[in-house]
Amino acid sequence: MLTGYVAAVVSPFVDGKIDLVAFEKYVDHIISSGISGIAVCGSTGESLSLSMYEKIELIRRAAEVNAGRVQLIGGVVNSTTDDCLLLIRQTEKYVDYFLCVCPFYVKPSQQQIYNHFKILSEATSRKIILYNNPCRVGVNMEFDLFRRLCDIENVVALKECALDLSRFTLWRSGMREDFSFMAGNDDVACGALAMGAQGVISVSANVAPNLCVRLYNAFLQRNFSEFELIRDSLAQLHELMFTEPNPAPAKYALSRQGLVRNELRAPLSPIGDPLQKRIDGLMAKLMVI
Repeated sequence: MLTGYVAAVVSPFVDGKIDLVAFEKYVDHIISSGISGIAVCGSTGESLSLSMYEKIELIRRAAEVNAGRVQLIGGVVNSTTDDCLLLIRQTEKYVDYFLCVCPFYVKPSQQQIYNHFKILSEATSRKIILYNNPCRVGVNMEFDLFRRLCDIENVVALKECALDLSRFTLWRSGMREDFSFMAGNDDVACGALAMGAQGVISVSANVAPNLCVRLYNAFLQRNFSEFELIRDSLAQLHELMFTEPNPAPAKYALSRQGLVRNELRAPLSPIGDPLQKRIDGLMAKLMVI
């Protein structure tokens, strides 16, 4: 069962190419922090700017570095079913889960979304995490669709980015006990945990993984004084990580930690000086730089 904090990792670049040396060092650093898992080639990994070959190579390298230490999730962020199938077939042997987003831009119907996920689930023995992110893809998974999808045996989790936190409570009713609800937005993660989420797939966990792990453990242990202290410390980090388009702030912060270069693929670009100064100040305060 997927639980805890999962880091949605970035894809490092150097002079326009994937920096595999930096990627391996960075992934090992994140895994060693005590995180529950890593998600590779998702939105934070600039998946849309990666070629199929680059995605396969990043997932393969992540598996080598991980060596079974934490849960490894492969992002399946494509708008066509055939492209998703190709990536799944090429990387199935490396991952524990596939994180599959609703097809974007084309605005499929609820039935078409169901057909898409059913085809993907039948193509692999790996576990499937449904990824509902209506702000990015243009469609929102509805309850009836969700319950139909959960009848598929290897659909085992939901990454929820809709802003309706009641889903973490209401949608759990009658679900099998091993199904995981994962928050997909750092800024509402604490609320999502209180409403029934089992964990978080996080951008902030790239920058302050130890704090995120401590936050989650404090919640499980009902150590609310510790939980509130860390929650308030991380609140500004969550805000800054999305002040400019993700993952530009995270890449800047990771560059300050000496883990990756501050390089993105167009149309994304590095963050401006004012945000850099705010991130520098907060990282010093949090003692993560």
